[in-house]
Amino acid sequence: MNDSDGGAAKRRARIAEAIAQHRRSGSESPVLFVAATGPDQPFVEYRGRELTVTTAHRDRLDALLGEFPVFKIAQPATNKAPEGEVHVSALADPKHTADFLDRLFLDVFNVAADYTLRVEEP
Repeated sequence: MNDSDGGAAKRRARIAEAIAQHRRSGSESPVLFVAATGPDQPFVEYRGRELTVTTAHRDRLDALLGEFPVFKIAQPATNKAPEGEVHVSALADPKHTADFLDRLFLDVFNVAADYTLRVEEP
């Protein structure tokens, strides 16, 4: 699935629908949200109301979490994770999770505002 026009509202709607579908299905497999930005394609994995984020920019992630207080670092998962991998508890509804994810790509991964979103489901 590609979002060729890069519209933020369309991206967020696609994220919210994928999360809602994942929750309805009860799947144990992750959904990957990928910012198709050329050779560098940052991604976030969603599974079981938890986001897995791999980033060298923990300070940016911490700043974003300050703006979205419902999202919290999941412990002890983050402590046991490889260096640079952070697990974020996503106990919000799909719309708010989509808002957070889109901002994560923009603010933490620093992708262009018109980035293309790819959703990869099992």
